[in-house]
Amino acid sequence: MLFVEFQNKFSRYPVIPVIEIEKAFPDFDHNALTRWQKKGYLEKVRSGFYRLASLPISGEIDRFFIANRIYAPSYISLQSALWWYGFIPEGVFTVTSVTTRKTENFQTPAGHFTYRSIRRDLFFGYRMEKKEDFGVKMADPAKALLDMLYLHPHLDSADHCFEWRLNFGS
Repeated sequence: MLFVEFQNKFSRYPVIPVIEIEKAFPDFDHNALTRWQKKGYLEKVRSGFYRLASLPISGEIDRFFIANRIYAPSYISLQSALWWYGFIPEGVFTVTSVTTRKTENFQTPAGHFTYRSIRRDLFFGYRMEKKEDFGVKMADPAKALLDMLYLHPHLDSADHCFEWRLNFGS
């Protein structure tokens, strides 16, 4: 297979799971992934996930999509969701998600991703944010706050909440 065929098929994907490659190209030679990485065409995001090196990450929504895909099930929450909704003024450099799997961190060419574990019965309160053909699982604003309180029980006073510098508008 030629890289140009691969590129044409996956040119709109912020991250490409190997399983999607196998669906699109049933006879795909997995050694091509290594060759294309060496040539600088692909970047390995994490085991089983790649991205086109020439494709820029167009904003946080692409990083959020990548976060949802590389460690599932998960949804964007905590500081990342609060920033998305404009509730905290600071930029967020690590994409934070919650998951029912174990707590995990990944430093990748696409950014730094952190996943915090919650109980299965608390895995709710998210919706799909759309970007073109893709959807991102994003905590509702109230759920992002609940996740924050659940995962940071030391934030138990008005002073701690004030330190968050939450901005709910006027």
